[in-house]
Amino acid sequence: MTNPREKESSGEGRALQLPLRRLLTLAAQARRRMREGASFASALDAEAADLPPNARAALQSILYDLLRSKALVEALTRRLLESPPPGPVLGLIEAALALLVARRYSDFTLVSEAVNAARAGRRTTRFAGLVNAVLRRFLREREPLLALCRRTPEVRFNAPAWWIERVRAAHPDEWESILSIAAHHAPMTLRVNVRRTTPEAYLERLAAAGIAARRVGPEAVLLGKPLPVQEIPGFTEGDVSVQDAGTQLAAHLLPVAPGDRVLDACAAPGGKTAHILERTDCRVTALEVDPERAELIRSTLSRLGLSAEVRAADAARTEEWWTGEPFDAVLLDAPCTASGIVRRQPDVPWSRRPEDIRRLAAEQKRLLDALWPCLRRGGKLLFCTCSIFPEEGPRQIEGFLARRPDARLVPLRADGAGMMSLIPTESGDWSPSDELPAVHDGFFYALLEKR
Repeated sequence: MTNPREKESSGEGRALQLPLRRLLTLAAQARRRMREGASFASALDAEAADLPPNARAALQSILYDLLRSKALVEALTRRLLESPPPGPVLGLIEAALALLVARRYSDFTLVSEAVNAARAGRRTTRFAGLVNAVLRRFLREREPLLALCRRTPEVRFNAPAWWIERVRAAHPDEWESILSIAAHHAPMTLRVNVRRTTPEAYLERLAAAGIAARRVGPEAVLLGKPLPVQEIPGFTEGDVSVQDAGTQLAAHLLPVAPGDRVLDACAAPGGKTAHILERTDCRVTALEVDPERAELIRSTLSRLGLSAEVRAADAARTEEWWTGEPFDAVLLDAPCTASGIVRRQPDVPWSRRPEDIRRLAAEQKRLLDALWPCLRRGGKLLFCTCSIFPEEGPRQIEGFLARRPDARLVPLRADGAGMMSLIPTESGDWSPSDELPAVHDGFFYALLEKR
């Protein structure tokens, strides 16, 4: 449910070691790949393969800005261009417009660098004048153009119509707030490693370093503004990790006692595995179907000085990895549409299709049914998704309970509710008596006990 890709800061500061014109060219090429069907991750990897970490982060930040204003930028280009230019030129104009909308750079710098980027490319050089004319016209007519384009829901919420309708149907009273928050930059929340320090002590450390922060959950600290991880005090040493406060609930909601055998069924990149181990001395088996992502779990645990059995395996194919010894607790962070973390993954509304909700719900059902026999009687399974769609939450659990008479819901909150649906929240104060963190993404949780 966490997403390590979202570690943004200001574009200008991160781009100092790579000319903006070069970043714009790379962003245009990545945009072309995505237009042709590539995922955000694969497009970024293709264009950033030879870049140092700081330049990759700067390119990623530009692409996030482009995705967060995708519908607006496309509406603007339709009004600013008489006919679409070749793909590399269109991508360059789109990237530049996105940064002008986000105001990441001075207008003069951005237009100048975009024109220089066009001049430097063999396929774009003869369109340098067009790039200059389009961007300068946008600057002259910025406010009326933006007001005109933002009249449509697709531009206002930066999502396709079908996605907007799905969110409205799922949350009729809160859909506008959910979609509005999704268009914002995600806050940067840290998880304090309670084996090494306390949230109070870590906040004092940040204050001494001149870094604004506040506590938003039991181990959750929200930074006033995002920082590169290498600039976060104690990150390299394992004192803290980057993890949304809503995700941090998983280690609190799944009851684990010292010595318990625990299964984290879809564990990459390892944040939840690590959090369980930070809180309790237990034996964790962490599974991940993708071998490369399984390595991320090992890397996460190594940085934090923790250990678990990490295996690359399909959790549903238990005959390939399970020894037959039952687990005391199972965490199933199931694959989903990621509809609750759009502000961290702004490509989600554009890369998903309506049929994906049904397809992913079927995969969740497959995993639940396969893993239930691995749990001992009296053991507990925590099902969670970073989705706000009922098919990937309440309806999934209702269907499971109907199929499994040996399963019962365990109350998650003081009011006795056995399921918990969170919608994205970006502000609020927190106190130790609060059941929920003050700032979090959208999640669903259900705790099941085997009778």
